[in-house]
Formats: sequence, C-alpha cells, structure tokens
Amino acid sequence: VVVAVVVEFIIIIVVIIIIIIIIIIITTIIIIINIIIIIIIIIITNIIIIIIIIIIIIIIIIIIIIIIIVIIINVIITVISIINTITLPLSICPFINLFINYFSPLA
Repeated sequence: VVVAVVVEFIIIIVVIIIIIIIIIIITTIIIIINIIIIIIIIIITNIIIIIIIIIIIIIIIIIIIIIIIVIIINVIITVISIINTITLPLSICPFINLFINYFSPLA
C-alpha cells in the first residue's frame, strides 16, 4: 500500500512537472511571437516614416525649383521689357536709329 501511494505521488509530481514545462514552453513561444510582431511593426512604421520624409523632401525640392524657374522667367521678362522700352523709341525714329548705328563704332 505504501509503495502504491509513493508511486501515485511520483506520477502526480511527474505530471505536474510536465504540465509546468508545457506551460513554460507555450508562454515562451507566445512571448517570442509577440516580440517578433512588435519588431515587424516597428520596422514597418520606420519604413513608412522614412518614405513620408523622402516624399516631403522631394516636394520641397520641386517647389524650390519651381520658385527659381519663376524668378528666372520674371528676370528675363523684366530685362526684355527694359530693352524694349529703350529700343522702342529708337525704332520709332529711324533717323535717330541710323545716327546711333553710324556713330556706334566710334564710341
């Protein structure tokens, strides 16, 4: 009878140890899966943030290029208009224009 009680006690202890080991294995697997999911989420959010920053930088560069082009076009237009305002009266009066063309090599 004593041997049977000892054997049952040993079997109960072994079963409890096996259950504890299974619980530990399952919890470690769940923890590892959670850590992997968190790492994947962090990587994905970082990639999205980097893509957004690159898009913002590209948009800023495009805006700066457009502003520079507009400034250059405005400068060209003002220079052309200044040249036109200077040469228009000369082209209206051909005599003065001929006079300037005649004496310009001497200048």
